[in-house]
Amino acid sequence: MKLDGKVAIVTGGGSGIGKAIAVRYAKEGAHVVIVGRREAVLKEIAALDDKISYVAGDITKDEVVEHVMETVKEKYGHLDILINNAGWCPVQPITEITIEDYDKAFSLDVRALVNMTIHALPMIIEAKGSIINLSSVGATHRAANLSMYVGAKAAVENFTRVWAIELAEKGVRVNAIAPGAIRTDIWNVTNLSLEDAKKHEEGIASSIPFKRFGKPDEVANVALFLASDEASYVSGSVYAVDGAQGAA
Repeated sequence: MKLDGKVAIVTGGGSGIGKAIAVRYAKEGAHVVIVGRREAVLKEIAALDDKISYVAGDITKDEVVEHVMETVKEKYGHLDILINNAGWCPVQPITEITIEDYDKAFSLDVRALVNMTIHALPMIIEAKGSIINLSSVGATHRAANLSMYVGAKAAVENFTRVWAIELAEKGVRVNAIAPGAIRTDIWNVTNLSLEDAKKHEEGIASSIPFKRFGKPDEVANVALFLASDEASYVSGSVYAVDGAQGAA
């Protein structure tokens, strides 16, 4: 019960890493509000634990972000943990990228993260809480055809470090997790054909020292540590969960 009595928001909580974090946090005693666009999926996850509730909506829209915060404030009265997990990963070379692809990637991966943080800050500061942003190994170890995603995640890592400095005197900790290739639904929503997607995955797996994709639970383990009192002196850090991919 490392998070007993805590309240957490997890964006992109309908699958993959977000779902794993939400379920783990609830088992550790936290009340968790998951946010995503697919209400039916969110409802299924909320049914797994009575400590999990949800808000359905698109967090690239300002009114949805405001609604999430109002819901948390009305239901719990405080917020201790914000997990900025939602993201989108287009797999295309720059010769095929459109400005609409850029807008979509940065709207969710960057703007929505900043907007969620700004709106959550009053409650997070009051609770002397914790913000955890999801980055990627790609922020420091680039790969072809992922420019929009790794560009966005590079911004996320720099936000993390600067906010950690700015919020330290308020008792708020800000950290990031940089997963490598994790087996999640993000691999099923690229612009690639099934055959090309398989080749893309195989190419990535071969470059990982562990020679496999990671599991969402392996990221949730680190997210639990960073949100707990055990990490009380940890801020401004980016924790790699990548099977040693980023060590090369």
